[in-house]
Amino acid sequence: MNAWETILLAIGGNAALLALLGWLARSLLGQLVAKDLERFKSELASASSTAADQLRHQLQLVAQEHQIVVAKLHEKRAQVVAEAYGLLVEAQWAGQEFVSPMEFAGEPSKREKYHTAMNKSAEFYRYFDKNRIYLPANLCQQIDELLQAMRSKVIGFGIYAHREDSELPEQTLTKKHESWSEASEHFNSAVPKARKALEEELRKIIGSEAKDKN
Repeated sequence: MNAWETILLAIGGNAALLALLGWLARSLLGQLVAKDLERFKSELASASSTAADQLRHQLQLVAQEHQIVVAKLHEKRAQVVAEAYGLLVEAQWAGQEFVSPMEFAGEPSKREKYHTAMNKSAEFYRYFDKNRIYLPANLCQQIDELLQAMRSKVIGFGIYAHREDSELPEQTLTKKHESWSEASEHFNSAVPKARKALEEELRKIIGSEAKDKN
């Protein structure tokens, strides 16, 4: 073997070795990349699952908080409905007693009944006005109209109630009895109808809230 053949053989052997080493390097690198890729996929899936679990948990907390807020709102509204209705009934009773043509011995005077009726009316309105935000607008309008009509009749008759019939001129006495009769008729006829309509609206609220809770 001459010198050139020896050189070529050495070069060829080195090239084959280099090629083998290159192939081994690429193979090893491919395996490492594949392992890293699988590990990355696994870590990504784990992180995604954890994030999804955390999101579900947060959504559940928000839903629970919302349910608590709604439940408290329903409870507050039910309290307002019950309290406002009770005060309205007391205002109606006081007004009706004031304008009633029936009077018995030992009863408070008309003046005292007038002040009681006005105080009961004011007591109801103060509570209602502070809590009307919990009631539908149409229901608030019904209550406003009912209370305004009641107060109007009580005041209309109350103008004359503080004076005895014997103290009044005939014309004024006639107006007094007309006002008295109108007020009595209003409390006996118009008020029960308005109150019935109001009760129906209140029952709708209570019924719808009971369904929501179930």
